[in-house]
Formats: sequence, C-alpha cells, structure tokens
Amino acid sequence: MQKINRFLAKKEFTFLKRLQKKFPEAEVFLVGGIIRDVTLGRESKDYDFVIRNVPINKLQAWLKRQGWVDLVGKNFGVLKFIPHSSKIKDHSSRLTEPIDIALPRTEHAFLTGGYRDFDVKFNPKLPIEKDLERRDFTINALAFDIKNKKLIDLFDGLGDIKKKRVKTVGKPSERFKEDYSRILRAIRFACQLNFEIEKQTWQAIKKLINHINNQKDNHYIV
Repeated sequence: MQKINRFLAKKEFTFLKRLQKKFPEAEVFLVGGIIRDVTLGRESKDYDFVIRNVPINKLQAWLKRQGWVDLVGKNFGVLKFIPHSSKIKDHSSRLTEPIDIALPRTEHAFLTGGYRDFDVKFNPKLPIEKDLERRDFTINALAFDIKNKKLIDLFDGLGDIKKKRVKTVGKPSERFKEDYSRILRAIRFACQLNFEIEKQTWQAIKKLINHINNQKDNHYIV
C-alpha cells in the first residue's frame, strides 16, 4: 500500500495529523473509489474519508478552524471541507473540489429503484465494516485505516481491481433494485477503467435495465 501512503503524504492532508492529535479516539479511514484510482495510478478528485468515534457537531466545529466547511445535511452525516493548507503557491497541488468527510453510515433502501431513495442513518460508533457493506461495487467498497496503515477489503475489491472487473457487493439484482442508477454506474466504470462487468452482474443489468426509464425521478447522477 505504498501508493496510498504516498498519496496521503500530500500537503492537503496534513490536517489529518492535527485531527488525530485533537481526537486521539478517532479512527480515520480513506474510503471508496479513491483507493481504486490510486491503486490504478489514475488521477482523481474524489477525496473521501470516514471518521469514527467523533460526534458530528464536534467534528464540524473543529474543521471550521482548519478551513472552509459545510454540512451537507443532518440526515447524511457528510461534511464538505477544504483545508487552509490547500491554499499553497503550487497551483497544481491546490484542491479544486472539497474533501468529503463523513461519519459511518447505513442505508435502508425503499426498493423503488429511485436515485437516493434511501433512509440514511449515521453513527460515529458504527463499525467501518457496516459502512462498507452498503456500497455498490467491490472496487468501491475499500477502506484504508490511516493510523494502522491497514487496508480493509471485505469483498475482495483489490482482487477485482487486479482482474479488471466490475462486480456488485452482494447479489447484483438486489443491489440494482435499491438504486437503478447503479446500472449506469457499472457501465461507466467498465468503459472508463477498461474493465469487464462480471457475469452475474451483467446478467442482472440486462434483466433490469428497462426499469431505468420507468422511474418518476430519472435524473440519475452517474
């Protein structure tokens, strides 16, 4: 995981050391597609962290002293953050997109297939494994424990990255019925990454793809 350690050594992330000093009980994870992209050597602006054991109000108050911060919504437990340290002379290193900082979350789908038609609950005590279980594809369900320098890979996402394949977390039909926009995301990932879609995942896509046009809210973000 040398690539991830080098990535986290960027000036934009120096605030993490201060955060861990302020909140020794905090568990900080780099999560999601950024791990996939760093592993593949791809450029990415999707900087996502999950922080355990720190209440959202305390985390927000501390981050406000470190830079610009915005609470996306009480129901989602996600903060948008740009640290002061990103305002450096080297424009190539300056952040152009906020960092997503979230508490661990679970999602209960209403099974309408609509985009974001979920009941989202966040909990600073929720194990990181529970947060990863809600994610769409194995190549996105990865977390790197920054303190212990350990990759958490419950669904062999790293193996799927090496095999160059897109595969859902859990049963494909169930994952797509939660949110039909995931069908488009699977196709996008396959095209952008030059990956193949895993057989059962592809079969579910062919079976369910017509449902995309049946949704009242079909403004999918892919």
